[in-house]
Amino acid sequence: MIRHIVMFSSPNEADREAIYRGLSVLTQIEHAAVLEIAFNEKIDQIANDIDVVVYGEFATIEDFRAYKAHPLYEESIRRVRHLRDVRMAADYTVSNATRELVGG
Repeated sequence: MIRHIVMFSSPNEADREAIYRGLSVLTQIEHAAVLEIAFNEKIDQIANDIDVVVYGEFATIEDFRAYKAHPLYEESIRRVRHLRDVRMAADYTVSNATRELVGG
C-alpha cells in the first residue's frame, strides 16, 4: 500500500476555501482506497503553516500512478496551483514504514 500526503498553504486566507474545494475533486477519482481532504486544525504548538491536507491510500503503485494520470487530477491542479503558496508532498510504502523503536 502507498500512502500519499500532500500539504498546502496559501498567503491569502480568503483563498483557503477555494483550495479546499479545488482539491475536493480528487475524491471523485476511483483509484484511491482512501482519499481525504481536510483543513489543518492547527493544533501543533510549534508550526501551523499548512492550511489544507490531502491524505490518500492506494493499494498498488499502479493505482497511485493511475490517480495521478486521471483528468480530474489535472483539473484539481488547474483550480489550485495559482492560489497556493506552498505544496509539500510525501509518498511511502506502508510495508517499509517503521513501527517500532529503532536503535534506542
